[in-house]
Amino acid sequence: MPKGIEKTLRGCFHPKGGKPNLKKVPVDMVRARQHIDKANRNLRAMKMMFDNDLFDWTIICGYYAMYHAVLAALFNIGIRATAHYCAIAAFKEFYIEQGKVAPEYMAYIKKAKHLEQKYAETLEKAQEERVIEQYGVEILTDDDAQWIIEDAKDFVLKIEEVLA
Repeated sequence: MPKGIEKTLRGCFHPKGGKPNLKKVPVDMVRARQHIDKANRNLRAMKMMFDNDLFDWTIICGYYAMYHAVLAALFNIGIRATAHYCAIAAFKEFYIEQGKVAPEYMAYIKKAKHLEQKYAETLEKAQEERVIEQYGVEILTDDDAQWIIEDAKDFVLKIEEVLA
């Protein structure tokens, strides 16, 4: 596990003086399915926003579609996340990185396959853009938002395949 991810995950599971943002829980396929359903609703909202020239909200909805897919993937392996950065760090470790994981997760990792690195990069880019667009006042064009339309759909679809 890369040093930065290890430190982040440790802090997310065992924070000093606070509630953990990552917690081991029983595998919960019902919650996983609910997050996939929410991801798909966000994909529909993303498309509606794009079609109505609301490009800032296109990016925000695309990010949340991918984020809810990540939460679904984590419930699939028995992890509940309550902070975005912790969810993304856990997703990278348990689904992307080739590093060592606790034996209890090996079966889930094999079942889930390893997602391509581009999906982690897409999620990080969407998070950065979401923060900029949600709190900024810049005017966006369709070119600024076009990239997320297919990437978010591909990301959610890939997570659905993993959970199948």
